[in-house]
Amino acid sequence: MANPPGNTEKKQESTIEFVIVVVIIAVLMKLLLDMFFTQQEKITNVAFVGLAQSFTSKVNVVHGQWLMDKEPNIVVLSRLKSKEKQYVNVNKSGWIDSDHTSLACHEIWQQTLTMPLQVVKSAVVAIEIKNKAIKNGRLCRYSIANGQSFDYRSDTGKVKQVN
Repeated sequence: MANPPGNTEKKQESTIEFVIVVVIIAVLMKLLLDMFFTQQEKITNVAFVGLAQSFTSKVNVVHGQWLMDKEPNIVVLSRLKSKEKQYVNVNKSGWIDSDHTSLACHEIWQQTLTMPLQVVKSAVVAIEIKNKAIKNGRLCRYSIANGQSFDYRSDTGKVKQVN
């Protein structure tokens, strides 16, 4: 028994409608995913800038405490309403530094921010850049995968965004 002519046309229309719906859903999914990843990158960038600002503030707090404590080798920071203390190694100029040779910049990050080398879900890379102009300290560069970075000079305490 043959199908009536109207039935075949309905099947073709249904198939075309289904394909159109699938294409629309695929386009919307792609737009949503693009928007999600763009927002994720913006969030990471903003968080990294915030960490650089926190790093700068902590460096200055430690240096100020070093001056008030009459220039010790280790600055002791106390938290308000807590018995917890943080011990921070400083150099002869009172800036956060480390005696380690291979992981000095990593240790400086740890002492300064007391957190892992990570921002949101991106790893932070800490490297020491050899610079003959720096006599009594080191130059540390902290960067994330998108190329955003900041430098810390332990001879002057300066933190500078690098683009």
